[in-house]
Amino acid sequence: MSVMKVVPPVEIAPTMLASNVPETDNPLWLIGTLYKVGDKAMLNHRNYEALVEHTGKNPETDTSSPPVWLDLGPTNRWKMFNKRAGNTWTIGTFTSNPESIDLTVRPGKRINSIGLVGVRAASVQIQMIVGGSVVYDQTFSMSLKAGGSWYRYYFGAFKTKDNVARFDLPPFNNADIRVVALAPGGTARIGMMVIGMATIIGVAVHDTSIAIDSFSSVKEDDFGNVTIIPRGKRRSVDFDIVLASDQVSSVLRTLEPLSDTVALYVGSEGLDYTIIAGRFERLAMGLPTYGRAAYSLETRSLI
Repeated sequence: MSVMKVVPPVEIAPTMLASNVPETDNPLWLIGTLYKVGDKAMLNHRNYEALVEHTGKNPETDTSSPPVWLDLGPTNRWKMFNKRAGNTWTIGTFTSNPESIDLTVRPGKRINSIGLVGVRAASVQIQMIVGGSVVYDQTFSMSLKAGGSWYRYYFGAFKTKDNVARFDLPPFNNADIRVVALAPGGTARIGMMVIGMATIIGVAVHDTSIAIDSFSSVKEDDFGNVTIIPRGKRRSVDFDIVLASDQVSSVLRTLEPLSDTVALYVGSEGLDYTIIAGRFERLAMGLPTYGRAAYSLETRSLI
């Protein structure tokens, strides 16, 4: 059993972010340019594709019917912060960059927690910097050689982690948060980053379960041949949680606004597979007895 926490996210605006990930997905949109069907352009950190030939129609403000632009979602730099177009969340997108992702965020408010999910890197370094001084500095290995014997160490497969969460950042009001994901010789990738103030919502117990939901299309013909059309996948964690009866109202008040948006849910910092960035689909709680209450929290990834 371990303390269960949720972190409602601080929204990251463009003025808060500095990053080494270039924003060169597509050419910048220009008002005087003739766009043909299939041409792509970038405006205010989002990518668009032309659906009809036109000149001068702004992807953000044009109200033509049928539409002349298709919103392809955020640029590579912003995929780890913003996966939403209107009310639609894009699953399976990641910010990626050769060798490293090195970014600094200034949230402008107090935070004590950070979560990184969908990480592909050898290591992740998290720093908090206040007035030019480093007040927090931790590095986490995301890929380790298998142990147990010299043979396994030299010839065994790597053990990897996908997620990391920390709740011990000093809650300074004017801090910069720096994240460095290193992938020497490869491509660094982060699916989503969430920062904010953590709230304890009970204790996660041993009946917590993990699943992968696949949205691939599978069809069988009359001879048993199988056709598989690969589509998106989502991880899910169904937490079983207990808490004191006098915490029930506070926990419900914390969770209720999060049912329609992303948040960071962490069953245990030491078990990276219980770290998920997503929304909860169902909360079911029995009435408290003997000073305790138990509930299930079904969470689904939005990365």
